[in-house]
Amino acid sequence: MKPITRIRIILFALMIFGSFANFALNEWGNTLIVWCEVLMALSFLGDITITLYHRVKTNERKKLSKVMLVLIATMLLSVLSAIFSLFFFKFSFAYVFPFTVFIAFFILLLIIIIEALYDFFKKVDSKFIYENVFLFICFMALIFKNASWPFTGQMIIFGVLFLVPYFITTTIKFFKANYKSGKPLVVILTFGSFATVFLGITYMMKTMHWPFADTFFYIASVITLVMIVGALKWTYVFNGEKINILQGLRLFKTNVILLFFMLFVFTSYKYFNILKLAPDFYSADYPEIVYQLRTGTSAEWFKASEIKEAYDNFIQKAAENGFIK
Repeated sequence: MKPITRIRIILFALMIFGSFANFALNEWGNTLIVWCEVLMALSFLGDITITLYHRVKTNERKKLSKVMLVLIATMLLSVLSAIFSLFFFKFSFAYVFPFTVFIAFFILLLIIIIEALYDFFKKVDSKFIYENVFLFICFMALIFKNASWPFTGQMIIFGVLFLVPYFITTTIKFFKANYKSGKPLVVILTFGSFATVFLGITYMMKTMHWPFADTFFYIASVITLVMIVGALKWTYVFNGEKINILQGLRLFKTNVILLFFMLFVFTSYKYFNILKLAPDFYSADYPEIVYQLRTGTSAEWFKASEIKEAYDNFIQKAAENGFIK
């Protein structure tokens, strides 16, 4: 397991810890989740940067990789400057960060288009960059969602719809390449990978409040159940050697395993939350209607902004008249 993967697992565990802290009415729990999402997004951006840095060493891609590094550096500096403005001048620049990151998102889109076109004609494998770019976008969307900023839905749709065909394709290739080496193990891992795809679609549809989201969740749950039953065997034969299920997970060259656990936890929580079997996330900043509207359409988001502004004015007037100290 690569060190960066271990770090991501730790961040995921901290996000779960932050969730339980939030359920216990500790507002710092949500702060912990947001910072873990920021670090997770930066980890994927770091993977992209390191890959491009190594390509600088080859004459074939030297000029292109330098352009990519400059674009990433520009994007990273813009995001960091926005964070600085948000934390130190929050009353004047409260809306700087989401729009700055939207510009960074556009730069990332430009990066992936340039990379894809170049690699298409030069027949250079760019799958590693492809996956990390769209995972970075998805985690930035989580940050936007927690902060109730605009463009969340667009980023989630864009990221998921580009990752779904990627994981379907890589899973099919994985199955074909390894099926003869260890049929039971490869079948179980393939089930897990396809469960991740359905969970990703569920997450997107739940976030956008689209119909049939529960249907995809049920399909993912059935596939996951089949995978769990198969994994109870624990020890398998692969290439003539005995390995356990955890060692078998290393056969994947993508981040699909981490995504499976994250998506499974999130979608399961949302399902139980709808059934009132899991608590809501706690926030004392604004009335609940503000957060509900901000996860909807653009018109609803602007309606939420009006309610938020009216609420702020109410609090300000109450403080001026001595009702709030």
